[in-house]
Amino acid sequence: MPGDGRTAVVTGAAGGLGRVLVERLAREGYDVVGVDLHGTDRLLDVTDPAACRALADELRPRVWVNNAGVLGAGDAATQPDEVVDRVVRVNLLGVVHGTRAAVASMRAAGGGHVVQIASLASWVPVPGEALYAATKAGVLSYTLGLQAELRAQGVKDIDLTAVCPDGMLTPMLIDVLDDDSLALSFSAPRLVTPAQVAERLVDVLERPRLVTSVPHWRGAQVRLMAGMPDVVLRAAPIFWEQGLRNLRKARAQAVLTRR
Repeated sequence: MPGDGRTAVVTGAAGGLGRVLVERLAREGYDVVGVDLHGTDRLLDVTDPAACRALADELRPRVWVNNAGVLGAGDAATQPDEVVDRVVRVNLLGVVHGTRAAVASMRAAGGGHVVQIASLASWVPVPGEALYAATKAGVLSYTLGLQAELRAQGVKDIDLTAVCPDGMLTPMLIDVLDDDSLALSFSAPRLVTPAQVAERLVDVLERPRLVTSVPHWRGAQVRLMAGMPDVVLRAAPIFWEQGLRNLRKARAQAVLTRR
């Protein structure tokens, strides 16, 4: 029942990763409420702050997972205004609205855990996904800042975590795999699976961490690269070629996934 300490909300639950997160949390014994604009039992527009507050007040979740997101790949300097607006509203403001609603509810209910599905794109330049990466960097910064505020206020029973996956094979990504500008999304040897992200989510709920990467080794690598942006840009042609090779593999994998 709501407020019993085992209620979890997952936004963006109609999509590939969202469905996996719902299923994995249910196996852990949570009463999971998956929400989305369509395709779920409960509907929620994460860009509507009042709707987020109403849902949190009704369910009093112990766990709130901000998973809803859109890619919005393309040339950052020339993308249509409506694309820019949608990506920022869903990926960044949607997380802010969901987090604020969940934290307010958790303060009253005795604690909880808010998990953001961020991205390793928060740390390094990702041509073709500059706008997406900017929103994920905002999510990371907001998570760090809000957790620091809560601790400074003496709130110790509300945890925040930013889960930062590498490139992941989901329907959102499959739809744009033909765009070679996404090559740097695939500079790692293989794509992350939704199941890996779900396992990390369960892990941080049991052992809270402020930031975690999937896989761990890529997180360490990307953070090192983030400290040398000029060097990374000079080495971009090398990463680009590696990315193109991995992109071809991802396209072949996507063909198998569609079957």
